[in-house]
Amino acid sequence: MRYIGCKKLLLKDIEKVIEDNIESAESFCDIFSGTVSVANYFKSKYKIISNDMLSFSYCIQKGIIENSEIPSFEILNKNTGIKNPIEYFNSVDNKECEKLSKEKRFCQNNYSPMGNRMYFTDSNALRIDFIRNKIDEWYHKAFINDSEYYYLITVLLEAIPFVSNIAGTYGAFNKRWDKRALNNIELNDILIFDNHQNNTSYNEDSNDLITQISGDILYIDPPYNNRQYSLNYHVLETIALYDNPKLKGITGRREQKQKKSLYCNKLKAAKTFEELINNAKFKHIIMSYSSEGLMTTSEIERILKKYGDAESYKMYEIPYRRFKSQSKDSANQLKELLFYVRKDV
Repeated sequence: MRYIGCKKLLLKDIEKVIEDNIESAESFCDIFSGTVSVANYFKSKYKIISNDMLSFSYCIQKGIIENSEIPSFEILNKNTGIKNPIEYFNSVDNKECEKLSKEKRFCQNNYSPMGNRMYFTDSNALRIDFIRNKIDEWYHKAFINDSEYYYLITVLLEAIPFVSNIAGTYGAFNKRWDKRALNNIELNDILIFDNHQNNTSYNEDSNDLITQISGDILYIDPPYNNRQYSLNYHVLETIALYDNPKLKGITGRREQKQKKSLYCNKLKAAKTFEELINNAKFKHIIMSYSSEGLMTTSEIERILKKYGDAESYKMYEIPYRRFKSQSKDSANQLKELLFYVRKDV
């Protein structure tokens, strides 16, 4: 999934920080989970606690982190004859999708040319509506359980970016069709790892959740600039919730109050971060951040040393050239930062 700040390229570096500083641990908390790439990577080694205040991320967490295997869909098969819902959705023809009533076509009515926007082609938007309605129908009829419901939502959310007509986020759509947007949406099963643990996912503000949980490793990946994720991913939020919100503006953002992070506010980011670290009941704290972030490295260092063991504090620098920086000059200046501190709890 295309996502701002996705840490797939940092996974080995995070693992190296753990190897350098942590001899043993049983649990790993990814408290700003996003697309769940970090939590899922470390699921093979630890019991996972994941969290994000965005609903689409929560669905992905439930689908990937809490599930220990691909669901069987036995009750669905018994009641509908559908053994594999992924194959079913991919094989449904356009005529079947067209049977969906107009009032149930939220994506087509709002995110396609039919709704004067170009996030998706009309046909892909309608197919997304068909899939999303069918998942809710099955769930309300008790043909699928919670695990199966979130797995199917996750599969859909993972497929959507590959046919989205966007430059990178859903803050705006392209005025011309991107080649990938003209492809037909296709769902694919997701690899689910069983770590034989009772993994738990949350949909809360990180600073509220931190007072309720504890463990060994706390991984922190907060927003580092003033761009609110809820605004940049509002389309995925709406598809995850499928709550028919009122939309506003050319980009069709949700009219409801957006979930805003204080980490995106330069005047409040450091204070909010200090509150998180103060309340953290974890033995080891690892944080990823950008050298161009709203908080300075000196602020982060001061806070981590204040609440952790100052002698254990470390900072690792990873050049941005690994993250496809746009120019040689910026590659020399910008760095991805990893911080570590041990805390007595």
